[in-house]
Amino acid sequence: MRLFLTLIFLLLPASLWAACTGTDLRTTLAAQERAHIEARIQATPFAKGNHWIARRGSRTVHVIGTLHINDPRMEEITAGLAPLVRQADLLLMEASPADKAALESKLGRDPSLMLITEGPSLIDRLPAAEWEALAAKVRSHGMAPWMAARMRPWFLAMSMSFPPCLRQAKDIKRGLDARLGELALAADVPVQSLEDPMSVIRMMDADPLEEQVRQLRAFTAMMGGGTDGFITTVEAYFSQDALYSLFLSERDFLHSDGLTRAERETLWAGMMQELIDRRNRNWIPVIEAAKGDRIAVAAGALHLPGETGVLNLLQQEGYSLERAPF
Repeated sequence: MRLFLTLIFLLLPASLWAACTGTDLRTTLAAQERAHIEARIQATPFAKGNHWIARRGSRTVHVIGTLHINDPRMEEITAGLAPLVRQADLLLMEASPADKAALESKLGRDPSLMLITEGPSLIDRLPAAEWEALAAKVRSHGMAPWMAARMRPWFLAMSMSFPPCLRQAKDIKRGLDARLGELALAADVPVQSLEDPMSVIRMMDADPLEEQVRQLRAFTAMMGGGTDGFITTVEAYFSQDALYSLFLSERDFLHSDGLTRAERETLWAGMMQELIDRRNRNWIPVIEAAKGDRIAVAAGALHLPGETGVLNLLQQEGYSLERAPF
């Protein structure tokens, strides 16, 4: 659960900069810590860049790292990517517009996927002091505690990952992936999902409710530090260095309270495996089976880098990789 929440936070851009203000934490790091993080980045395959071209024989695959929430800077980025999307034989997304709409409809019909519909609410599942502390954080996010108490922990934590300054943002869901989907549909380019969107929900809700509550403690221990982490993530993405934010969030999570250090390390590694590595590996056969020689793939920016990143996995399939303008 925790990594999914981190990923959502890492991929949120600011739509209302007047409200979302803070400090890019990369500028405040001590020299030794900065050197350590930058060494990790340098050792990571395909660590930087939000647009790469994979080529093998007659096939060309454009791999684009996306943000799922709106940002004014996306106008120029979308315009630059528009020609390749319009000329593609297929656009592959984490969830196509049709599949995303079907998922939202299903979630609306079955509230048990997001809410605790049976048994005690979080008020009774947490010690009184912990619930009061959590309720205060819920209020600071503009949410009603009585409503939060009935949310499944993964859904509550996800909801609280959105900075309050974004709540009134215009077209907040019109992220880069949505914009590219709009372009494809307007140009009659087929759009398909890389996976069943419900599989991600199942992953997030896989742990028993009691375990989700325990993990929620670790997540909420990190909250309340303002928007600095959010601003850092935004700036790292637009400098095409999203991995930097992941390493900073990993550092903060491993130093948080709520679980033992060993438990936090195990949880982080497990979520990386489930929500990044395994999904990346599952996507490669989908990309390989795609019909046509001009394929565009749009997925969250953190799916691109790393040993088990989409780019490295494509290279292992015989593709040559070239970083492209973004």
